[in-house]
Amino acid sequence: MKKNVNLRITSTQYSENLRPSGEAFVRELEKEDSLEILTEGTMYQKNDARYISYEESEEAGLEDTRTLVKLSDGKIRIRRYGHSDDDEGMDMTLEPGILNITRYQMPMMTSVDLEIYTNKLEDNLDEEGYGTVSVDYKIKFDKFFSRRNILEIEVMPS
Repeated sequence: MKKNVNLRITSTQYSENLRPSGEAFVRELEKEDSLEILTEGTMYQKNDARYISYEESEEAGLEDTRTLVKLSDGKIRIRRYGHSDDDEGMDMTLEPGILNITRYQMPMMTSVDLEIYTNKLEDNLDEEGYGTVSVDYKIKFDKFFSRRNILEIEVMPS
């Protein structure tokens, strides 16, 4: 059964730097950007998976875009698609310790292939589906762009 929920979605992007420390290096994260969205969505369970669905915001440059998050088997799948047939959207699976390659359609641009390595996934949703999901992953495309992202989705009663 679908139920309405309130969502707080926070995406924080970091650059990774190596700092000398004795004879080794220490990896440091430097915050580049952060975006927080409060929105309404729906949640439901089907078989052994939980689904969260919501409309993206115009502020994020993703008007007329819907996102579906699927949580199952220790991984998270995020599908983002527009309402038009020519919008390829995005479909990425984040599973700790696994490198995935996905194609992402950037707004008003061509699509790019992304390498995504998931460091950690924490699913702290209770039996009713409320709580927080957090995923820490590294995203890379081309040899010029590599960022560490932390995505948190807080699910609250509406």
